[in-house]
Amino acid sequence: FLEVIQLESNRMIRMVSNLLDLSKIDGGQIILQKDLVDFKRVVDHIVDRMEFTLESGQRDKNYKIVRHYTPRDIYVDIDQDRMTQVIDNLINNAIKYSPDGGKITIGLEDNRDSVIFSVSDQGLGISQVDAEHLFERFYRVDKARSREQGGSGLGLAISKEVVELHGGRIWVESIENEGSTFSFELPFTSMDELEGEWEEFE
Repeated sequence: FLEVIQLESNRMIRMVSNLLDLSKIDGGQIILQKDLVDFKRVVDHIVDRMEFTLESGQRDKNYKIVRHYTPRDIYVDIDQDRMTQVIDNLINNAIKYSPDGGKITIGLEDNRDSVIFSVSDQGLGISQVDAEHLFERFYRVDKARSREQGGSGLGLAISKEVVELHGGRIWVESIENEGSTFSFELPFTSMDELEGEWEEFE
């Protein structure tokens, strides 16, 4: 009984926190604290933490995380805490809904003047009908399973708002019984452009 109370209390705390975030976004009260950061390093730090959690046995299933990154240096002007929240949410979702022994692929793709971050899993996938509503508030594909996992139906809605505040976009591609890929795109500054700006400044 105590375990059930703790799980439900934690779920309620997350929901209230998410609702407060959405309320602030709706009211224009979110002020992004942006810094120009090495996006690869930020993503690697998050993925390293996830791998440590998996390897330490804090999950009841086994997963393999694979990284596919562009070789190009990528610098983005972002609120690191907010974007970490987005990346955490997407990777955690992939872990939650992946089968035991599944592979989770983290991608960073160079798309000229933007970078595309993606998380792919080998889960059950999502129907086209559900995919169209995934980023709506409180929408959950499998309500019973989401409740069991502690989901509130707000994580993806907040992720969408945060990405759009950064001038980006977010979407999902999925095939039922094969898996899903959640992606977002952000404008970025290349290392070559930065070096050119520094030379002009000097």
